[in-house]
Amino acid sequence: MFSPPGRLQDPRLESIPKAKLTEIARAALGDSSIQLRSWSREPVHGGSGGAKGGTAIHRFSGLTACDKTWSIILKVLYRRPEENQRSPYYWKREYEVYRSGMLDDLPPGSFATPQIYALEDFDEYCWIWMEDIVDVKSEWTLDDYHSIAKRLGSLSGAYLTGRPLPRYEWLSHAWHCAIVPGLAESFHKLECYLENPLASRTLPLEAKARIQAIWRERAIFIQALSALPTTLCHIDAFRRNILHRQQDVVLIDWAVAGQAALGEELVALVAVSAYHEGLSYAECPQLDRVVFTGYLDGLAEAGWRGDARLARLGYTCAMVLRGLAGVKQDIDLLVDAGCHQQLMDNHQKRHINEVADFYAEVRRFRLLDMAAEARELLKN
Repeated sequence: MFSPPGRLQDPRLESIPKAKLTEIARAALGDSSIQLRSWSREPVHGGSGGAKGGTAIHRFSGLTACDKTWSIILKVLYRRPEENQRSPYYWKREYEVYRSGMLDDLPPGSFATPQIYALEDFDEYCWIWMEDIVDVKSEWTLDDYHSIAKRLGSLSGAYLTGRPLPRYEWLSHAWHCAIVPGLAESFHKLECYLENPLASRTLPLEAKARIQAIWRERAIFIQALSALPTTLCHIDAFRRNILHRQQDVVLIDWAVAGQAALGEELVALVAVSAYHEGLSYAECPQLDRVVFTGYLDGLAEAGWRGDARLARLGYTCAMVLRGLAGVKQDIDLLVDAGCHQQLMDNHQKRHINEVADFYAEVRRFRLLDMAAEARELLKN
């Protein structure tokens, strides 16, 4: 949602040798003989990952001596000293994912990954040189969401039916559970935050009491997730990170990938899509049904024959935990006047009050309704 704040600089970006760019462009074009005539660099909007202060994306493009065009992406990951390998937002995870080769042979029926041309580690930051993918699908239908959810089910199902789980220390573990401790201060100060008119608007009185009750019950949802079967999850699979090529579908941005419970993989596809696509409360249940059905289809195709209620429990419990994180995120953004114009632009709203109302509407579904359903599932 927001671009990196730019507090970190990488001096090497200003003096990349021509030989290095030539090497990368040759890999991108599949031609070891080309020579570069010209090139330029431009920043690329980095998405929500930049909100952690740790990523920047650049596009290098130009012409070869034979007038062929070329284009490549350089993703820069900056060190955040406060994070260790088990942090849910470990700064170097995506670099390690690509370096390990664990994505070289993803399960059939799931996803392709971007071609990686080079990986460079400079201690305080690292570089990922990768394919610049043109997304050929500008609009998604519900059928597309079903298809993507089925691919996610195929990915989850393979690791539930015999494919060995990657067990690197730097992979995330139970990501939705791991982000909860970092929310404690915000919920402790919730009453103070709600003195802001926009915060109280997005968290009206009738919803506040229910959300505080969910926060007090957070350990129940965490415990339920910890008891479910574990699989490999991307965790952040929503439209911005899913690109359609002519021949396949590419899943990018593996920065929070790791081991998580059955069903957790769907959270971003539904919850984040609801925000980014501007879905109303009335539209969310249909997206939910389409996505969950697709996920079950993918699990079945991968050979998983377990109880669908377990997948639903994992999905709803993880939605609750991510919804609690959404309370903090939404309030933090709304009380910061410097974010207002970008929020209105992102959500195509004319007034910041409309953004606050929209957040409240989405929260009804992704947190309040999901918590009610998860409680019912836990009773049985």
